[in-house]
Amino acid sequence: MGLIYDNPRLAALTLTRIAAEESEGPNELTGRIHAVLLDLVQRNGPSYLAELIVALARSGFIAFDELARVTGNSTAELLDAVELEAFEGLADDG
Repeated sequence: MGLIYDNPRLAALTLTRIAAEESEGPNELTGRIHAVLLDLVQRNGPSYLAELIVALARSGFIAFDELARVTGNSTAELLDAVELEAFEGLADDG
């Protein structure tokens, strides 16, 4: 039996929890997240990361969709706002 995070959906949740715990720290891969990713690649091969990315994107969309429903906004509006913020952050960084 593999580790629980060998399932892409569970791995996405694991990484999300680690990111939440470390959200006060630097804005880069932390040692813990990096170690989990390296372990996943070693155990499952590099193609596993594609499955993990899809699982993360889907869980992110579900969170946006639920937030939109609760706030009365559209999912597209929320995604647009976050995307704009990200672009503004890029402009501030470089």
